[in-house]
Amino acid sequence: MIKFFRKIRFDIMEKNKTGKYLKYAIGEIVLVVIGILIALSINDWNDIKKNAESELIYYCRILEDFELDKQLIDELKDKANYRIDSSKKILLDLDSGKKEKHYIINQFILATRSEVYEPRNVTFKDLISSGNLKLLDDITIKNSLIQYYSELENKQLQLKQNRDEIIKKVFELVNTSIEIGAIQEFEYVHQILDPEILQILPHDDWTKDKNSDYYKKLQLVLLFNIAMADREKQHLSAIDNLMEKSYQLLLKKCEKQAE
Repeated sequence: MIKFFRKIRFDIMEKNKTGKYLKYAIGEIVLVVIGILIALSINDWNDIKKNAESELIYYCRILEDFELDKQLIDELKDKANYRIDSSKKILLDLDSGKKEKHYIINQFILATRSEVYEPRNVTFKDLISSGNLKLLDDITIKNSLIQYYSELENKQLQLKQNRDEIIKKVFELVNTSIEIGAIQEFEYVHQILDPEILQILPHDDWTKDKNSDYYKKLQLVLLFNIAMADREKQHLSAIDNLMEKSYQLLLKKCEKQAE
């Protein structure tokens, strides 16, 4: 093709047809410009296609993160319910005076254990840190995600504060337990102590003494644990509700792609 155009140009110049040559030169320039524009359009189209594919991948990855978060929220709610039910049972067992101190203390330890809520926000953080947030072309989804993740930080802080408070109360109780012979009843401590050592430690069963300060402190911590566990469930439900709008929008996006 190039040889063909060169031959035409050469013939025109040989016959000294300047006007025709100028027209030909202009036509050749126009063809080159058109070729460049077509190449740029194809390149732009390829970029748009790649960006659209990347955008959809991000949407579906965030959807997967949300589904895992919803599952985690349900698990943490179940554990919060366990803390509430266990604490109520210990209060009743403590009041009845029929359970051994060893049993009461170890049930208390289990009832006050809580886990940290760590949402899966790696995909959204990647969008922010990589500068790829601009790939999200759907303004409704983008704004809903920005709003959700900004409010999520506040809910996480509230959950952490609640957990820190119950841990503080438990440790305060554990510290005083050294004085009245309760710490050796903790299962993990009991297992590492020799029988001879256990015999020389205090054996006062304060769980049968309702006037004991430690008895009353244990009741208060159990009540506090119930309140904090219920508050945790409220925060987790609030997170789930905040997530729902973005979740439904992402679900539609990814379901269309699956079709």
